[in-house]
Amino acid sequence: MNFQVSILTVLASYPNGLATLTDIKRDLAFLATSGADWASYSKRLGATLPSLDVFSLGFVQRYSFGWRLTAKGAAALELMEQKVRVPVANVEAEAATSDSLLEKCTPPVGSAEKPDQPSSSPIDRRALFMVIDGGRSQAA
Repeated sequence: MNFQVSILTVLASYPNGLATLTDIKRDLAFLATSGADWASYSKRLGATLPSLDVFSLGFVQRYSFGWRLTAKGAAALELMEQKVRVPVANVEAEAATSDSLLEKCTPPVGSAEKPDQPSSSPIDRRALFMVIDGGRSQAA
């Protein structure tokens, strides 16, 4: 388990990124005992920023009552999660698949014939709106 990443993740789960030390310790203990899935995921996240030190980089601020995730820390966590979630090879494969699906689902441009509609003037469009006054409707 990557301890630095776990701290960022725990703080991100709290409102305003602020948690007491008791809450942080409890949540970190939960993550440490949650199994191999979290351990491998946190290690993959940590591999995106190998020299991660949440305190010296300013990702977390320490107070006497607890720790707070900074905006810089939240952005770093989001960046790490994005890099782990979307590998480059998968993005290219998904783009090719979505393009072929889009071509199959989209009808040709000239296939639907639209009847000729006369251009309507602002006065003609005004008659389409109704003004409701005191429960009675009147044409505008």
